[in-house]
Amino acid sequence: MHADSWKSGVDSSVSFVYVQPLFPKKGEPVKLSIQIGITDQVKEVRLVSFQLGREKHIILSKVKETPFAIYEGTIKVMDELMYWYFLIDAVDRAYSYSAAGLKASVPPLRECFSLRADLQEVSWVGSATCYQIFPDRFRKGNDTIGRKEGEYSFDGGMVSVHTFDESPLEYEQGRCLDFFNGDLQGIEDSIDHFKKLGIDTLYLNPIGRASTTHRYDCTDFFHVDEHLGGDMAFAHLCNTLHEHGMKIIIDISINHTGIEHPWYRKAESEPDSTEAGFYYFNDDHSVACWQDVPTLPQLNYTSQSLRDLMYRSPDSVMRSFLKAPYLQDGWRLDVSSEVGRRGNDQLCEEIWREVRKAVKQENPQAYLVGEDWVDSTPFLAGDMWDATMNYLGSSRPMRSWMGETDRYMTNGWGHQPPKTRPFSGFEFAQALQSHLTSVPGQMLGMQMNLINSHDTPRLYNNKTLFNWPMYRGLIRLMYLLPGMPNIYYGEEIALQGPYGSVERARYPMQWDQTQWNQDFFALYTELGALRKTYASTLKHGSWVILASDDTSLVFARYDNTLALICVLSRCETPRIVSFSNQMLCIRALVEGKATIGTDAVQVDLEPYESTLIIAKR
Repeated sequence: MHADSWKSGVDSSVSFVYVQPLFPKKGEPVKLSIQIGITDQVKEVRLVSFQLGREKHIILSKVKETPFAIYEGTIKVMDELMYWYFLIDAVDRAYSYSAAGLKASVPPLRECFSLRADLQEVSWVGSATCYQIFPDRFRKGNDTIGRKEGEYSFDGGMVSVHTFDESPLEYEQGRCLDFFNGDLQGIEDSIDHFKKLGIDTLYLNPIGRASTTHRYDCTDFFHVDEHLGGDMAFAHLCNTLHEHGMKIIIDISINHTGIEHPWYRKAESEPDSTEAGFYYFNDDHSVACWQDVPTLPQLNYTSQSLRDLMYRSPDSVMRSFLKAPYLQDGWRLDVSSEVGRRGNDQLCEEIWREVRKAVKQENPQAYLVGEDWVDSTPFLAGDMWDATMNYLGSSRPMRSWMGETDRYMTNGWGHQPPKTRPFSGFEFAQALQSHLTSVPGQMLGMQMNLINSHDTPRLYNNKTLFNWPMYRGLIRLMYLLPGMPNIYYGEEIALQGPYGSVERARYPMQWDQTQWNQDFFALYTELGALRKTYASTLKHGSWVILASDDTSLVFARYDNTLALICVLSRCETPRIVSFSNQMLCIRALVEGKATIGTDAVQVDLEPYESTLIIAKR
């Protein structure tokens, strides 16, 4: 055995695998551990912690010898934020091991592992599988409700009603008034469908009273739109889902209302009213709107009365729906990084800290997931959001692996991206690694991972670059990433919707199974079952990128006894992908095909293919 071979087996992270408990209270003892390859070259391992302004060394005990050594020790968490690294005293010299890896030098604090005391985990998320529904386009269950043809005009358009075998109208023609009249009963009628897919969490786009199909132009936050079924239908849906062991998250925009909201109407007619203080007005007395969309006037959170109505008071909007008869399980927060920002008013972080306090008082397990397309780590310190819709860490790099130009390099809200040189395996690994290491380890298992949504074109409908084996690999990877995969309704059947506009991402769901792509449905069904079978590893396991090169990537989730490994290739010809076995120490396959050696594992892949391997450590 080479004197340095132990270095390839070193591993630790801020995860349930190496930190117990992962969510400690201040003053509570925490067991920290590190894995090291079997060797006679390591004399001693220490934990070096930084708390209360002091550095402290603890000599660790070896508690496991084979197939790798585990060293552990216990320390009390005395600071709100504790930092540490490991000091490995080897025969040749001392080495440090931190979030930056193995080094001969001492790491700065920014590279150290860290743990925040008194952080509240939303414990059901890490092993969950989520399904996003755009309510108007999903399923009609109650023929007695819904919009009527020509019912009203709004924003230069007139209500039109369509059947589920029609296509949505483009904005210029439909003005977001082209209703298909999906409803809450239709969602409830689909529980068997969700169960087949292994879905245990639903995320619904807004359901409050509104004028448009998307319902982000809310006219009453306190009531569910009667055209979806109203308050009682929502209560019945929530209770039925809970009886089936499922959760439900609802989309809300506390950033703006619609122009038909009574608050806005009063603000316009009575400039000295309390409601006038709920909005921003320009110098010419016109209302200030979110992103200059004239139907979405922005809310002004310098108003304490508005804060009380939206989230602070016990009977506020965001607290009311967490109570009976609904017991809703969380909120998706629309345009959340923009809330409370207008000119010199930069209240965003202050608002979300207040929202979190109010929501968690009602239900500590209520989930707060923000919409943010860029780096959300400023909001993920445990005092604002629980999670972000992980466009930066999943959707955007995955689309780049397929060869799609990034949304922020594309005109038209990203709905007409041209082809570009795809990510290499190195570049894909770099994108994943940088994101996964930037999110605090305690928060990582609560993130919402996705490829498609109501705001993006459906990647599999990009006919210029779609490749089924590569797409299948991305879905497999998404189901393994730390956190919760979010499936956009219809992607499990390859629902149509060509590129070109946001309306085309919102085609009506098709319930005629002869129109379903059965390869897609089989894939999502298989992966849903996998998340159930290996729920503990996916919730509690750590992660590692085991290998990458120009045309491949190997990503794994693992705990002390099991490893789930996703191997991706974008190579045009058959190839062998090889990755080190010195850290995971795989000894037997549970599922999948691979050649296991002491030092390396080899996998044979067809062109563009991927595979999942489940193995014992």
